[in-house]
This record gives sequence, structure tokens and C-alpha cells, in this order.
Amino acid sequence: MIQWKRVKSAAEWGFFYGVVSWLLATGISNKIPAWGVWGIILSRTLLGFIIGIVRWEFPWWVRGLVLGAIVNLPLSIVVRLLGVGWGQGFWPVLMSGIVFGFLIEWALRHRPSKS
Repeated sequence: MIQWKRVKSAAEWGFFYGVVSWLLATGISNKIPAWGVWGIILSRTLLGFIIGIVRWEFPWWVRGLVLGAIVNLPLSIVVRLLGVGWGQGFWPVLMSGIVFGFLIEWALRHRPSKS
């Protein structure tokens, strides 16, 4: 059964990391179009949503890394084909997606327990 609290929390973490990722990207390059900004934020939010729903029997950190790569691969390809974004690169977008996938899983696993 899906735990909707987990899904909601994961999507919120994804949105937060999407905004952080956008701010980091604009600090490196101010040539990101509006669709690129939305692409970054929505891909991280989607990543959080998928992390919240998917129930793989892998360690939490492996799941975060793998889902981060899978979800952000299409955005990375689009950024590379259109030649926009920070560093005009496939790798910065993909690697930041992998890192934020790991961080979303880490935040879900290591949240403080209620007393």
C-alpha cells in the first residue's frame, strides 16, 4: 500500500531541491530559458514523487541514485540537444539529478522520529 505521507514529503523535498538546483544553475549561467527553469524544478519534483511511490528492495541510497539518473536522463538529453543550460551540458544536469535523488532518499530515511 502506498504511504501518501511519504509521497507528499518526497515530492516536497523534490520541489525544494528543484528550486535549489535552479538557483545553483543560474549562479553558473544566466542563459537558462523559462522552459529550462520549469524543466529543472519539475524534473526534481517528479523525481521526489517517483521516489515516494516506488518500492524497490534495494538499499535506500542505491534507489536514490538510480531513480535520480533515470528521471533526469531525458532532461539531460534535451538540454544537450538544444545547447542550453549551465555548462551547456548533459553531465551537470544528470549528475545534479543523481545527487538530489540521493538527498531526497536520505531526507526521507533520516527524518527525526516523533517523541
